[in-house]
Amino acid sequence: MLNKSINKPSSNQNKKENIISKYMPVSKNDILFSILIIITSIAAIIISIKSKRYNDFLRKQNPTYYFATMFEITYKTAILTIILLIPKVQIERLLFPYSEKILVEKYNTDEYKHEKIKAKRKMCIYGLKFVHYLIISIHSYFIYDQFEFFPKELLGHGEMFKIYSKGLKTFSFFKRPDLFDFHYILNLAYTFADLICVVFIYDGQTDIFVMIFHHLCTISLILFSYYNHYDGLGSITLFLHNASDIIVYLARTMLYVVAPENIKKFITVLLLTTFVYCRIYFFGKLIYGFFTKTTWESYGIIEAFKFMLISLYILHCTWTYKLIQIVYNGATKGKFNDSREFIKEKKK
Repeated sequence: MLNKSINKPSSNQNKKENIISKYMPVSKNDILFSILIIITSIAAIIISIKSKRYNDFLRKQNPTYYFATMFEITYKTAILTIILLIPKVQIERLLFPYSEKILVEKYNTDEYKHEKIKAKRKMCIYGLKFVHYLIISIHSYFIYDQFEFFPKELLGHGEMFKIYSKGLKTFSFFKRPDLFDFHYILNLAYTFADLICVVFIYDGQTDIFVMIFHHLCTISLILFSYYNHYDGLGSITLFLHNASDIIVYLARTMLYVVAPENIKKFITVLLLTTFVYCRIYFFGKLIYGFFTKTTWESYGIIEAFKFMLISLYILHCTWTYKLIQIVYNGATKGKFNDSREFIKEKKK
């Protein structure tokens, strides 16, 4: 009896274990993402330690070139993050009352009625992100198209591997178009603003830890690529992600909008096609070039970036697998579902 009473868990313990198993299940994906987080964190630490020495090396190579200090990058990013964050949240709230007019009918049924408010919020968030990525991609296209290394595969007029043609001269010391630096910092600030929303403002979701990792990885890549003058290649990486996110958030918005099923099927197929082309094929080509063409001394910076890029690529592969499942179910069964389910509600 004594042993039974000792081994028998309390009701509070059972409740706690149920909550943990429900919201934080341990799976192969969790283990994979934990490994990726560790790798990315180590790489980011290495880059932060080595960056000053590498910057001193670059300044000796081209003393007249523009070099932003980390303090300059930080305060500009902080100001732009605040400027972006306030209207971002307010516009989402302004759109909320009008979203019900185009919300799919199933959320008015008893079965889905309790999800209605959350669905309206998601529609507003995804719709605004669609507009953001559309505008930022168009803006970046006209900036990046001036580069001789902005590739034809992305509707440019150059060849990506030209960025390596003369070593550091074309890789780090290329001629920067007007607004290039502002645009790069703007992308960094938006990622920070969105991370704040994911953690503190938006309703929590089942993939919240994956999204936090993705944001931190993106922030590290943008920040250190800009500071260490890897931003030529970084600009192509940004364009790939922003352009594909146009279709990502269009598809997510359409999940909650009244629209013909054939249109939704077409968008889901377009989503998978765009995602595979941008984030698997071309991003893979970009990584291949970075692995094979960067031969100069970087004090460990290049090697650290390689680990970060590979981690991000693995994450894209896992998302592609999920997208294939979503597209298959949508195209064959007419079941269009958002894989990012809510786990908690935050005050709006």
